[in-house]
Amino acid sequence: MENIIDLSKIKKLLDSDISAYAISEETGLTRAMINRYRKNESKLENMTIKVALKLQKCYEEKFNMGLIGDSGQNISYDSEELIAELKEDITDFGDFECWAWFKKIDGVKIYTNYDFKEHESPLSTYEINQAKENGEQFEILKAKHLLKLVEKQNEIL
Repeated sequence: MENIIDLSKIKKLLDSDISAYAISEETGLTRAMINRYRKNESKLENMTIKVALKLQKCYEEKFNMGLIGDSGQNISYDSEELIAELKEDITDFGDFECWAWFKKIDGVKIYTNYDFKEHESPLSTYEINQAKENGEQFEILKAKHLLKLVEKQNEIL
């Protein structure tokens, strides 16, 4: 498999508000190394391929989770109530499929609500129209996966 290194992704990660500690935990790189790249004490174009791939993978995971937008900006969103409700429903009903409402803010997915996905009762026209008016979209996710995403967006970055 051919890996292509995209230094712009690495730069977005390093320019984001994600802490050196969090990047270090995910990549196995030292915080000192990450900070050297952030301060331009070490040049991105001189990093090893192994380091570049680790940082790029970290960026892509954060981007796919909706924690970093196209601009490299990351967003934190207060989701305490949604987390509590979702945990209670998971305890009561297991890892069910659900409709997950989300908005995109600066290219970052922010989950705002959910509802059980039931075959006999799909989303109503009213719910769909309300979501569109609020700039929201839907996707189907397993409840435990949604919980992880919502907990991530709730973190103070």
